[in-house]
Amino acid sequence: MQNAIYRYLPDMEHFVEQIRAIPEAEIDFKPAPQAWSIHEIVVHLFDVELVLQSRLKSVLAEENPVIRAFDQDLWAQNLKYSSLNMEHHLQALIAMRRAFAPVLEQIRDEDWERTGEHTEDGTLTARMIAEKLCVSHLEVHVKQVQRNRDAYAAQK
Repeated sequence: MQNAIYRYLPDMEHFVEQIRAIPEAEIDFKPAPQAWSIHEIVVHLFDVELVLQSRLKSVLAEENPVIRAFDQDLWAQNLKYSSLNMEHHLQALIAMRRAFAPVLEQIRDEDWERTGEHTEDGTLTARMIAEKLCVSHLEVHVKQVQRNRDAYAAQK
């Protein structure tokens, strides 16, 4: 877990740098009608960062809290992700991780096994939530961004 915490901020900083280097046409490109653009992926990452930080805080501070599921596609559609300012979300992702990193660093060994009850996935430990928050969720979307870029390049 220490390696994941160590990577938490630098991984997002690197991701943000990479996104800022992508041409605008690629940012808004959708490889399929129902697929997300890179712009929408960034906004999604911001929302999930909020959700996962909140879930982890609840598990660490409360006794076996209920952790609500959410429909990421409905959020993207109904909150109109593509109309939101992507740069603001990139800046906010860095700020959120800078603010939350000290919380991760001071979690005690015994607190990693604290639990919450997810409305769809059942029992989740603080460790499981932190792993998704720190590493796995971003990794999934880094690959998705690359697939979008490859699809954009293939259409030329």
